[in-house]
Amino acid sequence: MERQMYTYSQLSSDAAANLVVSKYGLPESMHCKYYMLGLHDNYLIEHADDRYILRIYRNDWRSEDQIGFELDLLSFIDSKDALVSTPILTKKGGPSFFIDSPEGKREAVLFNYAEGIAPGAELSIEECFLLGKAVAKVHKITESFTTSCTRPILDIPYLLDESVLAINPFLDTDAQNYLAMLQKRLKDSMPSLVREIGVFGICQGDINPTNFHIDDSQKITLFDFDQCGYGYRSFEIGKFISSIHRRKTKNDMAKAFIDGYQQVRQLTEEELLAIPYFEVIAVIWVMAIHVYNADRIGYKSLEKPYWDQRLAILNKLELLLPDKLDALAGQ
Repeated sequence: MERQMYTYSQLSSDAAANLVVSKYGLPESMHCKYYMLGLHDNYLIEHADDRYILRIYRNDWRSEDQIGFELDLLSFIDSKDALVSTPILTKKGGPSFFIDSPEGKREAVLFNYAEGIAPGAELSIEECFLLGKAVAKVHKITESFTTSCTRPILDIPYLLDESVLAINPFLDTDAQNYLAMLQKRLKDSMPSLVREIGVFGICQGDINPTNFHIDDSQKITLFDFDQCGYGYRSFEIGKFISSIHRRKTKNDMAKAFIDGYQQVRQLTEEELLAIPYFEVIAVIWVMAIHVYNADRIGYKSLEKPYWDQRLAILNKLELLLPDKLDALAGQ
């Protein structure tokens, strides 16, 4: 079999613009620019007062079935009047189209632009509260979501066990031993959660200060569901908290998010106890995502300084973990 010559190619902005004109019938006078390099390629499309995001998915990261799950989910959420960035139908009536690239066929989707701005480093405690409410609303309304498409389940074997296996080749023996110890502690002491409606269900998978916009009226629109899937809602919250670990007001921000969340959906005692464990697991999972994308981001970014920094974060978070019995006794 002939080896693949390309792992990744980037479409020019002019070529992306031509595709949008032909597939969606937008005016040729629109402006297109390469907007952001993430796990996929994102282009900003502007015409008059209208804005869109064209995403061209990598074919080595998401399958057609997995993308189909995401698009079905977004369309379902939109039908329930929750605020998410949704796919726009092509002239032929489909939610996506395909392009030929040197690395093979890639799927492309034009999304509505989420109005407002991403708070990023300026995320406030008040915005955390509103974000928690928005996330809980998505959790509530997706309890009846169904699709024929599939995604990996966001459970412990996938998030933790598979991640540790992927990370280990990059670590020295001491680091491997530490990670194995932490993996065992997480699994042994983490509160047990049942896979029942509410506790387990659709998760966006990557709630963080850059994956939503908030406008002047304090309206929040969620976007970037690339990591979505079925999982424990405690993981969703732990994942968000892991994204603000450098903030001086992290504890207040986390409390505000959970308070906002519980205005819409009440968390069980076990879910609340599980959140710190899922925060640690989320850090490990993101480390594995970097490994899975080594050919994309470059192996230089995965040399010892990166692992030292990430393991230091894990060590700090581990020191804050209660053992299961201690946590229950403190309630």
